[in-house]
Amino acid sequence: MGSRAQADVLRQLAILGPATIGQLQHVLEISRPSLNRHLEALAAAGLIRTDPPRGMRQGRDVTYELQPVRIRELSRAYVDYIEGR
Repeated sequence: MGSRAQADVLRQLAILGPATIGQLQHVLEISRPSLNRHLEALAAAGLIRTDPPRGMRQGRDVTYELQPVRIRELSRAYVDYIEGR
């Protein structure tokens, strides 16, 4: 959630539900290489899940899905940090 673009990706996944990179690119109007980098960062942070998982794709369309529990965990941790807890 470190950038506006990543926040926009998370928001669109919340609105759309599971989506492919093409669907996300269409609504976000962002270049595919840039979107790919943001998706990889969000997946590495556990904020989104990919289907099929990395390493098992072999030409298949990848679907990205929001992981709301992880987002809530990080949001709580951020608020705790800001409030000095």
